[in-house]
Amino acid sequence: MILIGATLVQSTISPFIKINGVHPDLVLVLVIGWVTLQGWQEGIIWGLIGGLSLDFISAAPFGIFSLAILLVTLLTASAHQLNLGSSIVLPLVLTFPLSFLFNGVVLLILALLGRSIFWGTALTNVLTPVAIFNTGVMLLVFPLLYLLNRWLNPQRLSF
Repeated sequence: MILIGATLVQSTISPFIKINGVHPDLVLVLVIGWVTLQGWQEGIIWGLIGGLSLDFISAAPFGIFSLAILLVTLLTASAHQLNLGSSIVLPLVLTFPLSFLFNGVVLLILALLGRSIFWGTALTNVLTPVAIFNTGVMLLVFPLLYLLNRWLNPQRLSF
């Protein structure tokens, strides 16, 4: 439900909060954050729900966002295996390169399907700015995900 709501927010509200023509990938940020908290099992579910939600509202060929976000989910899960706890450091470190990868994979698939992509312009005007924007959004989103995780998975006190 969270990811479907995030998809609706991303598609309706985030275009109004553009910076230099780019808006944040809220669904991607949520998936990266949740995988760093919960690991690959829940991450795959979140990635599938998020990717399919984006695919359903997008005019791009179906499956592009699901494929890209599942790749990001698997890479995030690999980093999660380092067992660094639930610190904000890991999602912050991962968000920039994984945002770059996510949007790069989407553009690459579109290029392979025959769409014209001007890679120099995409690099400077889309990939880099959105990766920076997503990293900033992670600063706001991860504490909320952390609280949600603590609420859904309370820790027992031991004496």
